[in-house]
Amino acid sequence: MDLQIRIESGAVDDYVALADWLNGDRDFRGHVRQVTGPPAEGALGDWIEMLTVAVGSGGLGVSLTASLNTWLSTRQRDLTAKVTVTPEGRTVELHARNPNTRELELLGQILRDADER
Repeated sequence: MDLQIRIESGAVDDYVALADWLNGDRDFRGHVRQVTGPPAEGALGDWIEMLTVAVGSGGLGVSLTASLNTWLSTRQRDLTAKVTVTPEGRTVELHARNPNTRELELLGQILRDADER
């Protein structure tokens, strides 16, 4: 199972910082991939469209959401990360500088349900 992470209004630097953050954790090292999209009009080169993280089963998804929530709390500006669980396609939004207790519980339940399938 993969999680797709999109950062609304995020710049390439935000994606790079999040990828570095996750790859700094030995549990996620090698499981994080940057997905690039076509260059925006007038821009040079590709841009990062999202990150995907292969979490499989066994609780890595729950660890990832906690790590993502911690990373968001360190951001200097307000960002929203949309986390989509594939193949279910269910999405949960996590917000920087806001308590995400309900959202983390919902995402945890989605991940547990996906593990049971």
